[in-house]
Amino acid sequence: MPPLFHLEYFDPPGELSEHVLALFHFAWDEVDIADRHPGALPQIVLFPYGSGEMQVDGRAEPITGEAHMLAGFETAAPFTFNGPWHAIGASLSPLGWAALARQPANEHLNRLLPADELVGPDVNAFAKKTNDLYRSNKLSGLEACKILADWIAPRFHPVSEEHAALIKQGLAWLSSSLNPDIEMLFAKTAYSRRQTERLVTRYFGFTPRALARKYRAVRAASLLAQPELTDEGEAEIAAAFYDQPHMIREIRRYCGYTPTRLGGPEEPLFQTMLRLKNLDRLEEFRTIG
Repeated sequence: MPPLFHLEYFDPPGELSEHVLALFHFAWDEVDIADRHPGALPQIVLFPYGSGEMQVDGRAEPITGEAHMLAGFETAAPFTFNGPWHAIGASLSPLGWAALARQPANEHLNRLLPADELVGPDVNAFAKKTNDLYRSNKLSGLEACKILADWIAPRFHPVSEEHAALIKQGLAWLSSSLNPDIEMLFAKTAYSRRQTERLVTRYFGFTPRALARKYRAVRAASLLAQPELTDEGEAEIAAAFYDQPHMIREIRRYCGYTPTRLGGPEEPLFQTMLRLKNLDRLEEFRTIG
């Protein structure tokens, strides 16, 4: 029997395109749910249904409130949920995280935090009201996503022009290939090598080298999870790793699977999330910088 989950992405309003990569509505209507989350991108998420826990960095993070935020995970995080489980969320760009959370991303890696710890107590009343409307069938998933976008829009605080430019340069560099040359990043920015390392770590959560390594594995896994891998995609993957054992080790490290198991039946949501529309949005940054 196929899993009873539904995951749909929606484009954010145009004025939020630099801050929000995608809005999403998720529903899994089973009682016992177990899978894993890639944790590649920051998110703010409302949970109208479901409670559980996520195993992150060797500890259990409880998931019991109406709204949570995450800055990202170093490796894919297993979770268990008491269903049904529904989520309404926004995947944030590094600029979006910085503008909304106003906290260094690297200080919040490997955590799933109650949203009020980062955006203030107003989120609790907003999340409860929105979730209540959804629970009473007065809001569809799309409508709830639009309400979430409207709520967060005025809460994006300014980021300095210099730092916003560095974030765009970092995104352009990261999306330039599966295995971007780190020297190209240092050559693009207006900062010293040491300052660039520090600022990329602050806004992206990882040092440039670690960031490139994680995204190489996640994006390669995303390509391998496609039903039909093109010749171009296969060539891009082959060029990004030293050899096949290296590719297998890296994907296992960051995704928890060997490539032969990607897309298998044991954890079907992970397969679906590897085809992240919000990761595809990174391609838009290739020409920026």
